[in-house]
Amino acid sequence: MRLIYLTLPIVIRFQSIMQTQLINGTLVYLPHSIDEVKDLLRQAKQSSQTVSVRGSGHSFPLTDQTATAAGCLHIMLSYLNAVSLDKTTGLVTVQAGCHLGLDPFDPTGVSTTENSLCYQLDPLDKDGRRQSPPGWALPDLGGITHQTIGGFMATGSSGGSTKFAFEDALRSVRVVYYGETDVADRLFERPADNNPDDPFFGAAFASMGLMGIVVEATYQCIPAFNISGSEQTFQQDECALVDFFGPGNASTPSLQRFMEATDYTRLMWWPQAAEQQIVIWQASRTDASENWQTFVPKPYLEVPYIVGSQEFAEWLAGKLFEIVDRLPFFLGQLFALWFDTDSPSYKEILAKLETLQDSMLRMILRFFVTTGEDQAFSDTWWNGLPMDNQMSDKLFPVWFTELWIPIDQTQAAMNFLRTFYKDPENAGIFSAELYAAKASNFWLSPAYKTDVFRIDVFWFGLNEENPVDYYNRFWTALPAAGFDFRPHWGKYLPDPNGPQGTTYLRSQYPRWEQFMALRQQMDPHNLFVTPYWQRNLGLGS
Repeated sequence: MRLIYLTLPIVIRFQSIMQTQLINGTLVYLPHSIDEVKDLLRQAKQSSQTVSVRGSGHSFPLTDQTATAAGCLHIMLSYLNAVSLDKTTGLVTVQAGCHLGLDPFDPTGVSTTENSLCYQLDPLDKDGRRQSPPGWALPDLGGITHQTIGGFMATGSSGGSTKFAFEDALRSVRVVYYGETDVADRLFERPADNNPDDPFFGAAFASMGLMGIVVEATYQCIPAFNISGSEQTFQQDECALVDFFGPGNASTPSLQRFMEATDYTRLMWWPQAAEQQIVIWQASRTDASENWQTFVPKPYLEVPYIVGSQEFAEWLAGKLFEIVDRLPFFLGQLFALWFDTDSPSYKEILAKLETLQDSMLRMILRFFVTTGEDQAFSDTWWNGLPMDNQMSDKLFPVWFTELWIPIDQTQAAMNFLRTFYKDPENAGIFSAELYAAKASNFWLSPAYKTDVFRIDVFWFGLNEENPVDYYNRFWTALPAAGFDFRPHWGKYLPDPNGPQGTTYLRSQYPRWEQFMALRQQMDPHNLFVTPYWQRNLGLGS
């Protein structure tokens, strides 16, 4: 008997392994393609997980609370960052993981200036100058450019202008989602007639990731431009440039008229009795095509150089603010060990500590915020508009809730706040940011159908107390005074069970039900209803 051996080819199939990374104790998936994104959605569906997509992490309450949620599959699109630009027409398609600018805190280390969207639209050298004719631009940017495209759009973010808006350039988004039976993708395109009923206005901007995963977006850019502007500091009741609290006149416009007439502006208000100053940053567009070879930027300086370093100045300012907050708090706690807290002696000590805090705050502000100084600047659009890029989230952490009200209530709101801030507990030890945004057709944009006046209630991140307790003063007081607000989706939101919670939010958006119907159509299995959004928007599990 003869044995015949058949040699059969052995085929070994290597299944690609999805890249992951542990970020702040959370396992995060890093897909390299849209197909891998689809695979992750199938995995989430099979495992009965919800899906959370993280951008730059700038929306800290959302990022932090979602990251700790059990049963959540976490994704970052860092490797989906391709940019395809038609240099003739300015039409650009960009993947959602691409950052607007450099993200210095990108935990994956993928973000660079060179692979950012702004650089690829209009390249600048290390000195912020062009080595070739001006390229293309987006009409507006936020105060920083760390964010990813997907994150900036999902939270409905905006810059400080009633003339120009980031989302005006948006032409389409591609969304990957899990339908009734399997993963699909859908292209939402801006209708030619801008019909506000079109689902594009529900899914493409301010959708909070509830429709699926936006994997790419297309924008119609405009020719690149420069900006020219100034920053000036005024006592709040002694400003000849803007009438902060009144109707204005021919020579001094009201704050509303100033915001409507100025291309780009933002104000920083220090309302404490120690100073009561308002800092006005304003800029106008200038032509970038003329004399571009000889244009030398003069960048805006948000903090001074100390011993030749802005980083040292930020560190020093952060430490000083930390001392201003914590030293009186610590001393108050210490004296409480020795005195009856209801006694006149203890109350006298607290009054002296408040005086000490005011004196310390006055000293800091007179060093960093000087009345009467006029800083002129000129720059390219993407170096100049994000004026807060110079501030480090690590050295000088700032948290905030951002409240948008109709712009025609600006004067009344400013007068209310001036009275409100007379209470030192309301004024706190930090500033508030005031600026505007252009009306939007996107259904859940806080600027839906109206130009808005935005009140950013700042909180220094190293303070001892709970910021939500401080924000709640504003969440409660503004509606009680007749100022209904819509909060920025990426910042701190009011208690969903409180008077400005879910029921209140629903009442502020005429398209709320239409948005939710589209959301249910796009996400019938509620894969994208994370515990954070379930709680804050009252969505079913």
